Amino acid sequence: MAKKPVKYSVVDAFTDKAFKGNPAAVCLLEDPREEEWLQAVATEFNLSETCYLTPISDAESLSGTPRFGLRWFTPVAEVELCGHATLAASYFLFSNELVKSDKIEFLTQSGVLTAKKFPENRTSNPVNEPKGNYLIELDFPAVPIAEINSVDVLEISKSLNGAAVVEVQKTAGDDLFVVLPSAKAVAEVAPQFDEIRRCPGRGMVITGPASPESGFDFYSRFFCPKLGINEDPVTGSLHCSLAVYWSKKLGKSDFIAYQASPRGGVINIQMDEKNERVLLRGKAVVVAEGVILVDAFTGEAFKGNPALVCSLEDTKDDQWLQAVASELNIPSTAYVTPVSMSPESTIPRFGIRWFTPVTEVKLCGHATLAASHFLFSYGIVQSDIIEFSSHSGVLTAKKISKTRTSITVNECHDQDEDFLIELDFPLIPIADFNSVDISQISKSLNGASVVEVHKTTNGEDLLVVLPSAKAVVEVQPQFDEIKRCPGRAMIITGAALPESEFDFYSRVFSPKLGIDEDPVTGSVHCALGDYWSKKLGKSDFVAYQASPRGGVINLHLDEKNERVLLRGKAVIVTEGSILV
Repeated sequence: MAKKPVKYSVVDAFTDKAFKGNPAAVCLLEDPREEEWLQAVATEFNLSETCYLTPISDAESLSGTPRFGLRWFTPVAEVELCGHATLAASYFLFSNELVKSDKIEFLTQSGVLTAKKFPENRTSNPVNEPKGNYLIELDFPAVPIAEINSVDVLEISKSLNGAAVVEVQKTAGDDLFVVLPSAKAVAEVAPQFDEIRRCPGRGMVITGPASPESGFDFYSRFFCPKLGINEDPVTGSLHCSLAVYWSKKLGKSDFIAYQASPRGGVINIQMDEKNERVLLRGKAVVVAEGVILVDAFTGEAFKGNPALVCSLEDTKDDQWLQAVASELNIPSTAYVTPVSMSPESTIPRFGIRWFTPVTEVKLCGHATLAASHFLFSYGIVQSDIIEFSSHSGVLTAKKISKTRTSITVNECHDQDEDFLIELDFPLIPIADFNSVDISQISKSLNGASVVEVHKTTNGEDLLVVLPSAKAVVEVQPQFDEIKRCPGRAMIITGAALPESEFDFYSRVFSPKLGIDEDPVTGSVHCALGDYWSKKLGKSDFVAYQASPRGGVINLHLDEKNERVLLRGKAVIVTEGSILV
């Protein structure tokens, strides 16, 4: 029997303003789902946390309080405790009136947690609380901290770009707990994420006392690249350790804390030392909601490169466009807008713009493919061809019947749709780049042997050739070092073995754009096609992008017209609405 679509909301926690605080995806499960599916969805969303709610029958809930099973997943692993996603889940249940009580119990790996509606006029710090009808109060276990004598303080300081370290402890949750001289020092830290990965522990908490006039008791930040989250925006669960530490340092039990991430967030805390509990109070706002459409984990979904496609009926300013792309934190968000055409025109045209989590880009292949699939599959266009007006000129997308293509490698995982999409993109020539420091490039690739280095003629990307496809796969990118290299992004590529069915492999690292490694990058193949056509003396290629998700691109180089044709498929994983 087919499983029901899964309802979800994206909720910003510890804030009452959209695009602030910490986003979490909240999924309500009506049917059991296997572990692989749960992790795949969390990876697809790529938010700091995705949580799954499972209703528990009244007969099983002895207290009479509505009870739900609750699990939390980062993009790479399940975790035992998460504050902001619990707040998000509570708000989801309260605001959708899925519970009639003002209290909810959650059955978790960290025991039974409770969430209560908390009227604002009951708080001791109403001036500093966000406005609204109610706060949500979470009852969490205190997480003790202990001294750690074996840590290398110089290594910790290096990972924080030379910050002065006052003391280092460790939480019971296996996080390093690093105290800095002041809140200002916390805010000014420039984390070196590659170095933080080498430090012991799961993640690294940094904290420092705030000045009395700031209105806060302490600042903190949390870095956890090992969990797929370079910097967590607002981390409720860590305040279960921060409260333990600062209650002893400051001799008090009530705190107003500020997490000084770029998004920022305020947490009101009460330490119940006697019962070893911590009460966390905050608000939340729903930003988007929808349904997950895939019925089960399959070879098609959760592969390739995810893109968000937004069909705009009203004009939105650039700040909103960037805020949505940052909120949903996937490699590219595409905005499509219908363009009025003359009656003689038979080809539908749309404006298209692409945003990464940190900036707008001039060309994006996978998000154009996704936008085309969206328009074709929902019957929004009746034609087999679409034109897009973009910063890179007019781009076209065509439906290509399976029977018309001789290339079948990328159809080894058959999908429900019966067509490929062919994109007509501009060729991006490459040029020699003699001024580059080869040793710096090699260092950024963890010592990989570099054969040659080029740059794209738009001056934006480095194209680094390695000895083989195997060398491309084995590279361990050092993202902090890549940020120091010239160019917008770094493409690495190498020739594939003849028996592999591919012509070349590639990977793309673009931490400056907010994407450490892009899963499958259509647009860079407009430059790779130029390079490999000269090397291999051919114009048709089957290319493999060797990211963890992986993806196959079929491309044809039209050298005469300076165009590249990219062919691929897409599958819709979720659909919904942005509510703000």
